[in-house]
Amino acid sequence: MSKLVSGRALLPLIWPAFGLALATAGGCMQHDAEGPHVFGGQGAHVTALDEKPLPPSAGEPAALGPCGTNGPVSDARIIDDFEDGNDRIFKGFQRDGFWFAASDKTEGSTITPTAPFAAELLPAAESSKDNRYAAHLTAAGEKNWGVVWGAALQWTRDGLKCPLNVSGFAGLRFRAKGPGRIRVSMAVPEVTPKEGGGTCVDRCYDAHGKLFLLSDAWDSYEMRWEKMQQGGWGTDARFTPERVVNVAVNVDVKSLPIDLWLDDVELIAKADAGAPAAH
Repeated sequence: MSKLVSGRALLPLIWPAFGLALATAGGCMQHDAEGPHVFGGQGAHVTALDEKPLPPSAGEPAALGPCGTNGPVSDARIIDDFEDGNDRIFKGFQRDGFWFAASDKTEGSTITPTAPFAAELLPAAESSKDNRYAAHLTAAGEKNWGVVWGAALQWTRDGLKCPLNVSGFAGLRFRAKGPGRIRVSMAVPEVTPKEGGGTCVDRCYDAHGKLFLLSDAWDSYEMRWEKMQQGGWGTDARFTPERVVNVAVNVDVKSLPIDLWLDDVELIAKADAGAPAAH
């Protein structure tokens, strides 16, 4: 299934099976809707004469090489405020990532932005000196699984690109304007195929997330880690904020066409976790 991809060419690696999974149901990262099953392995093979450890399986830290252990806790709260106008997330210390877009490419369908992903100037009545840009996301006509916009989240050091550790935060917050229904998700390696930096080998892409119903006015929305869940159609996994590989905005075919704005995507500090969620 072909996809529309950002100029960073991440989607041919990350999303080749994503459309099929949505249609039927609804690590080290490479640059461009969860958690370990059980780490620790199967123990050892024991005989009367010797004891030989079994080779590590694909989901174990030893099999993941330099990305097998969690990276340091990220201190970068802002994922993107889009004020730089480009397809790169807000640059944090040892953190990087790029925005991507994909659709099921039904004949005659449309999706913007695609490649390259770019923010758009806000209407004059909605902008200010400190807030001039936002992501303007539109799609129509997709009939297979829908569309997705997202950003890779990577811990980077000495050429390595590994899952990002966001365990120092309590969730995700963003501002948006619709109207429309979206599902925001965050994926970990256990639901991401090897080609995308994960360990999943079957029924991949069922990332943890939450549904949001947007109004036609700007509002703030929150997704706490404990409120996230999988769709239930893919590989069963725990969500582990210590190992996150991307964040995505998913729109299924029943929610199309859609015309929405997205801005100020950020992580929620644990100090704010006790306050009532925005939505």
